[in-house]
Amino acid sequence: MKEGELKNRRIIVKSVEDDTVLADTAILRFNSDSNSVMIRADSLSQKKFCNISAIIFAEKCLYEVRGTIRRAVVGNEVEVYLGKSRKKESRTRTRYPVAIVGGIRGVYLDEREIPLHRKIPVKIVNMSASGILLSADMGYFNIGEVFSLALRTPQGALTLRCEIVRIQKSYGGKRKGVLGGALQEEYGCRIREAHFEKGRGQE
Repeated sequence: MKEGELKNRRIIVKSVEDDTVLADTAILRFNSDSNSVMIRADSLSQKKFCNISAIIFAEKCLYEVRGTIRRAVVGNEVEVYLGKSRKKESRTRTRYPVAIVGGIRGVYLDEREIPLHRKIPVKIVNMSASGILLSADMGYFNIGEVFSLALRTPQGALTLRCEIVRIQKSYGGKRKGVLGGALQEEYGCRIREAHFEKGRGQE
């Protein structure tokens, strides 16, 4: 990992002990000597020493790291030690809750993206470095289909190329879907590619 790849990128930090989200913020800078990143202290729900896992929205991929928060607050900044990172992980590993609404902008046929006339709205339930769980109206997708997913974040626009690997939890009633009261399904997807554009999250 390099400074240019991580600076200003989104990072979600979770406690390993109790699986709670400690911070959802942007990286201020990266220190290659100590393999650590600085984040704003006021973005953390707790600032004491703890073991953490984190997911980083890099430009061309999603990293998952295991590390620690060890140092005291200095100038409203806290250092997060990253430890070893990986671009891929199994579905049994850490999942990160992400409250994002996005849209399916196209589907792939023979490796070619076919744009949709109107985006299909979806809600992200959680994600990892290699997978994402989203909810959408029932019947939109089948297992094996590949699509392009556009997400807006405060830091920028994230585009993912995903493949449907499982479909679960059909529901309706009190749990209304993205499109009002329609029946919903949750789609487990494998992330094939990720691309992040800084500063386009509010478009």
